[in-house]
Amino acid sequence: MSKTILLIGSSGGLGSVISNWFAEKGYNLALHYQKNEPTLKSGNFKKYKADITDEKQVEKLIKEVIADFGKIDVVINNAGISKSEMSWKTSSENWNQSLAVNLSGPFFVAKHIIPHMRGNNFGRIIFMSSVVAQTGFIGTASYAASKAGLLGLTKTLAKETATKNITVNTIAPGYFSTGMINDVTDDLQEELKKFIPVGKLGNPSEIAALIEYIISENSSYLTGQVIGLNGGLDM
Repeated sequence: MSKTILLIGSSGGLGSVISNWFAEKGYNLALHYQKNEPTLKSGNFKKYKADITDEKQVEKLIKEVIADFGKIDVVINNAGISKSEMSWKTSSENWNQSLAVNLSGPFFVAKHIIPHMRGNNFGRIIFMSSVVAQTGFIGTASYAASKAGLLGLTKTLAKETATKNITVNTIAPGYFSTGMINDVTDDLQEELKKFIPVGKLGNPSEIAALIEYIISENSSYLTGQVIGLNGGLDM
């Protein structure tokens, strides 16, 4: 039986790459979105609209996916927002929204999916953080702090679930050619490349390929880890 993946945040650039990658490989896909519907055209998938900052909506989402597919084997927490402003100019509204989407939402998803995975004695939970959570970057106080919170969450959940064949890991991507990089000007993108040892932006298909390994049966010993996929950027 094919594994069922719940992809939180499936309609953005990276979400679309991940969706297409696993659809082509025959996985069952539960595609979450909040505003923009995912554009996947083929494969075994269903779409689910929910605000992950609302715990009741998250609980309802997970129940619906289990009812439709019978199980959830993998959850990929890919939703995220970035507010670019200097720390002393950051409004409480933007700070709270960043933490709600980037940290509280993924926690709610994990909280309500872990009991199901424990019952199945199998699960793969993946959080998407960022190299910015490890290095910092000017103007990203709320984003960096919220994404850094996922690192501690990963370590704790991995220890809590280890005896039930559930792994919990975080991918911390560097700068890739799709996703939030689209909000960065071409000039700044060229400047960024100068600081990346391999000298280029990453190909998002490499993130999908890494996820494919993490969720496989061959990765049961990989848990509680933060995996930097960043072209050699210093931590």
